[in-house]
Amino acid sequence: MRNSARRWASQPKAKVAILGSSTSKDWLPRHWLGQQIGRPPADILDAHINGCHQGCTWASVQRLRQRQHRFDMVFMGTNLFQLCEYPHSKRVLQQQMQTPATAIPALFGIYASAEQPLLYMGRFLGMTLSGAYGDPLAVQSAAAREVFGPGKRGQAWRWSRPRPLSADDTPRCTYSPSAVALKRAFTEALLDDLLDISDHVYLMLLPERAMADPKDAQLQAALTAHRALHAALAEARPGVTLIDLIEGGALERNQYRDSIHLNARGVPVQQRLFAQRLKALGFKGNAP
Repeated sequence: MRNSARRWASQPKAKVAILGSSTSKDWLPRHWLGQQIGRPPADILDAHINGCHQGCTWASVQRLRQRQHRFDMVFMGTNLFQLCEYPHSKRVLQQQMQTPATAIPALFGIYASAEQPLLYMGRFLGMTLSGAYGDPLAVQSAAAREVFGPGKRGQAWRWSRPRPLSADDTPRCTYSPSAVALKRAFTEALLDDLLDISDHVYLMLLPERAMADPKDAQLQAALTAHRALHAALAEARPGVTLIDLIEGGALERNQYRDSIHLNARGVPVQQRLFAQRLKALGFKGNAP
């Protein structure tokens, strides 16, 4: 969050933005994107936030709307796994920290689409009133280090720092209507609001390591639903162009450093595909 704010402050006149989480930005350096779209790196704002799902991105856009900042174009990526709720205090904290007071009613309207709306509303209000309720695990871990020291591994430390995801853990989304209702509502509102502050939005569908198994029937069904949903959202909005970076993209397990982030093998694959997609859209950049 702080890193993102610093990047915004350093480029107040940027006309192109990259939004989303680390999966949207790690393989998309500003200088490379600038070559593809004919813009200098200084004109491109890295507005991503690590771990930022649709709700976090929506909240960050509300701040840009409040500042009346306008872009020529915005690039935003989304992963299949991100469409499920994955309720976590840090997601609400991201929204609570960024959402202007005037946008809170709209946020609570979106929360109404969740499987447990009161969970999100309660966390938001608790954080706002107490300044402490629902602190994310990262903050709890920092507090534990202060109390027990960096080398301690007592019960309190384990409480504050549960087992992290390993390289073999893969987040999944069943894509049932109830599981994706909240993120769908966030995505719809996000696209509408982005069109309010930019001339065009490029919505990128991103691959993840689980897609390396074409025999996973449940995953393939979810992927079909994922593509259909975003195609429909883009079709309903003339200013939104869907860029599918899954088919032909990084779909080998050895192209990932964990379940969702590309490694040195995967990045060139994804960049080549993206350059091809941009050229087909009329951009005059030089493909790598």
